[in-house]
Amino acid sequence: MTESSSCALARRRRWFIAAQAGIATLVLASFGHAQVLVRDTWKDAVDSDPAAPIHSEHGVDTDGDGDLESVWYQGGDGTLDPVGANGPQRGKFSAPTVTSSASWTTYFTPGSNVVNLANNGDKLRVTWKFTPTNINNGGTNTSQNFRFALVDTPTDGASRLTANGAPASAAFGGYAMFTNMSSTLGNSSPFRLMERNVASGDLLSTSGNWLAVGTTGAATGNHGYDNGTEYTLVWDMTRNGTGLDIDVKITGGTLDNDGVAQVLFNDPTPNSFTYDTFGIRPSGATTTAEIIDTSLFQVEFVAGGVVPEPASLAILALAGLGLARRRRA
Repeated sequence: MTESSSCALARRRRWFIAAQAGIATLVLASFGHAQVLVRDTWKDAVDSDPAAPIHSEHGVDTDGDGDLESVWYQGGDGTLDPVGANGPQRGKFSAPTVTSSASWTTYFTPGSNVVNLANNGDKLRVTWKFTPTNINNGGTNTSQNFRFALVDTPTDGASRLTANGAPASAAFGGYAMFTNMSSTLGNSSPFRLMERNVASGDLLSTSGNWLAVGTTGAATGNHGYDNGTEYTLVWDMTRNGTGLDIDVKITGGTLDNDGVAQVLFNDPTPNSFTYDTFGIRPSGATTTAEIIDTSLFQVEFVAGGVVPEPASLAILALAGLGLARRRRA
């Protein structure tokens, strides 16, 4: 092979490598790009905007305060308010011995623009960072009274809250976690995933409105929650063909001994692919905690199955070639 032929072959190889790199970069970029719908740290010390009927800034910082906000509604016992600028958002029972429940609800999209896991690989992720104080008023319990739900509220104009209170009975679709909050996990299913199984009913107060699915994500008798320790809930819902992959995990401290409580479940027949509501129902200070501070509430949508157009692939491949030439120079 002549020297000129060797040079030509080397150039072709560089072309091919650069084109491959460009295509790979674009393909990777087209998958897994997260759209942040809500990311609230209560910089403005306000939890009451955007007011109804908007409910959520939905990815646009319309008031320019540095947060992507969703409105929160408080019902039942106690209060729910930011303690000041930059938070945290504090849910507090009226007394450490209260046995009545509280209800904290937010809508992370406008009612007309819910998250729809329509395509294979579409993912919804909810992240909630919280810190409990005065757990069980110093005692222990065996309940599943620390409950939270990720659901779709009917867009009928009447089911969404517009003022403080607990959600009314409605045809919610989705899932909930019924969990035990105690210094030692006392329930036989202390981290249990539930699926909605009634046509209409209250959101979280009636356990009969839900059906246990999968296996429990923590073990009774293991270490539970500690006062003043921050915990992080990450809840993923991913479309998998006609089914739904569900991954619910709380990390922090020595929860469940190793610092992780987690349940994984594939639902082949989910009752909803649309979501817009996150609700929390701590059922009394003596079976949850007197105070629960939230430092971050975040909701993301990740589109799956996005196929880049050929023209875009060619453009990025040429860009990769240009970079390769500059590096050679």
